Amino acid sequence: MARSVSAALTLSLWLLLSAPFAHANSVDLMNFIGLQNGQPVGNFYNGAGVPSTPNYGVTFSSNFIGLRPSSLGAGAGGLLPDPSSTPYIYINGGTLATMNVAGGFSSGLNFYYQSLAGETVTVWSGTGGSGTILAMRTISASCPSVASCPNLWGDVAISFSGAAKSVTFSGPGNLNNIGIADITLGQSITALPEPSSIYLLGTGLLGIVAYQIRRFILT
Repeated sequence: MARSVSAALTLSLWLLLSAPFAHANSVDLMNFIGLQNGQPVGNFYNGAGVPSTPNYGVTFSSNFIGLRPSSLGAGAGGLLPDPSSTPYIYINGGTLATMNVAGGFSSGLNFYYQSLAGETVTVWSGTGGSGTILAMRTISASCPSVASCPNLWGDVAISFSGAAKSVTFSGPGNLNNIGIADITLGQSITALPEPSSIYLLGTGLLGIVAYQIRRFILT
């Protein structure tokens, strides 16, 4: 009986850990864990990240810089933590910033943002903002100043047809007024697991374990 309790616990734990991410098999999530304050993003997701960083073949133009919220400690960012409380990135000047995806991605793009000014996000079929425009979205300012930004990051969801190889961020003025976090490639909804899913799986796990322990005690 003890063996059946152990087996049930192991199976349930496996389901708890794997189920929230089952839908993300064909998508890539970039949450920038391990990126330091002031570090250029560059090839962080192209083989130059920390040992646990996946290599997605994604590169960022030189004006993409890493930042951690000061509220998390060892950080310098004035914005409040993003939805996953991980480092975010910002664009350090210029009127154009580019993210290239060498292998391409399809279906959609999702990311969280806080912005002090409006910017335009464009999805392109070629690298470096070239080829055909597959989708374009203008994101409006979410707050008038860093000090007044609410603890709520906007969610940008973009769907498109075809294969994309780059995404550009552009605007009429300096682009250093936008924070970007938790970028999902391959679908228009975020690949971050929903808290409700984790809660339901956790309660299910506890129920199974409690049932098996009760059977063990009564037999």
